Amino acid sequence: MAKQIISKKKAHALSTALFLVGLGIIAYFKYWWPGIMLAVGIPLALRQYLLGRIYDMTISLIVFLGVFVTVQFKITWDILLPVIFTIGGIYIFFREFFTNKKEPEEEDKSEEESKKDS
Repeated sequence: MAKQIISKKKAHALSTALFLVGLGIIAYFKYWWPGIMLAVGIPLALRQYLLGRIYDMTISLIVFLGVFVTVQFKITWDILLPVIFTIGGIYIFFREFFTNKKEPEEEDKSEEESKKDS
């Protein structure tokens, strides 16, 4: 696993800011569908990248950009979209159930330390 680039709080703030800017842009141009796929997918991928989750970022980009490209360029949905969503679902399943468990997050550690102090 790659190392976090910035704190979880800052990564969340940056991705939220990018999401709001994306919503502003698609509202201004009245391009809701498939623009919403970019407004959701890119901030999500940015947050995953900043938290060092490169594989998650890749899958998010494949799914969200795949849906965007499918709609934008009028590619037949019959085959491409089920494949994109299936790949994303299989990845998430295997990541959660077959990878090593990681250490508790920073917030959990601080709670445990405060309990020990009292």
